[in-house]
Amino acid sequence: MTDQTEQTGTSLAALAENAAASGAWWTQDALETRSPLELPTRVLNILDNAGIRTVDQLKAQGPQKLRKLEGIGKQGFEQIVALLRALDRQANGGET
Repeated sequence: MTDQTEQTGTSLAALAENAAASGAWWTQDALETRSPLELPTRVLNILDNAGIRTVDQLKAQGPQKLRKLEGIGKQGFEQIVALLRALDRQANGGET
């Protein structure tokens, strides 16, 4: 039996959870610094309302569609791009 996450891709909501759990979140300044693998709740809610719940779905949208989502401004779009770049670095053996 295959896990649903494997079938549909990595859940956007699970990324931040995993990043926080694997790091030293309790160290000084760690709670004030957002992981590049973590999107703000506001952005996650906008994506979720648009039916975008996995990394694969996010990548498939492309920049034009993402920019047109109501509520995704310049900062939200830049946070999404930062997430995708961090995932790319991680997949290629780099640090996040």
